Amino acid sequence: MTKYTVVVAESQTLFRDMITNFVEDMDEFRVIGTLKNGQEVINFIKEKEVRPYLVLLDIHMPIMDGLECARQLKNIYPNIKVVLLSAYDDEESIETVLSVAADGYILKSSGLEEFKDTLRFIIDGKFVAPQKLVHYFSERLESLLKLERESSLHYIKEQFNNRKDLNNREWQIIQLMKKGWTNRMIAEQLGISEGTVKNYLSIIYKKLEIKNRVELLQILSDMTG
Repeated sequence: MTKYTVVVAESQTLFRDMITNFVEDMDEFRVIGTLKNGQEVINFIKEKEVRPYLVLLDIHMPIMDGLECARQLKNIYPNIKVVLLSAYDDEESIETVLSVAADGYILKSSGLEEFKDTLRFIIDGKFVAPQKLVHYFSERLESLLKLERESSLHYIKEQFNNRKDLNNREWQIIQLMKKGWTNRMIAEQLGISEGTVKNYLSIIYKKLEIKNRVELLQILSDMTG
């Protein structure tokens, strides 16, 4: 049976030995390196000319932490699986983990069987994370989808009762304003001058029977469900 090779990086000797023993106890894996920080991981892979299947990284390590090591590994060796280990599940930690494109996230408070199951899921190509992280990611995704929906031209036209007195360019400008864009950003996006954008806005204000940008932004803000 071919075993998946693993490198373990953990600054604390006790945890490093425990993690190594947990992994070695599994038939599917073989530990080929136990290291103390991220820089040692990078050096080990380069000097030994090995490509471990999986690298387990503690997030908090001296010299080079697990997050920076994960970034470098994914940039240089995108096929290597990277799993981060941490004692924290706060929102800041979750945000950072998502930003480095790790393949999994394991809390040090996890039970042994949960730890082993996570590694097996990684083999199957699944992203594995604590329930709190998954819930947080789901909420973020839902929020982004809602924002995208409410910024769509179809949604905006519906909120204005599909009125016919606004032309395509005016609808485009209203949509970009809904996204929070400035006149300069709108001008660059549409390939027109900033002065032309202001002229269009004056026409829009008149058609909507409002006085200024503040009132238009208030209308657009009130559309948010």
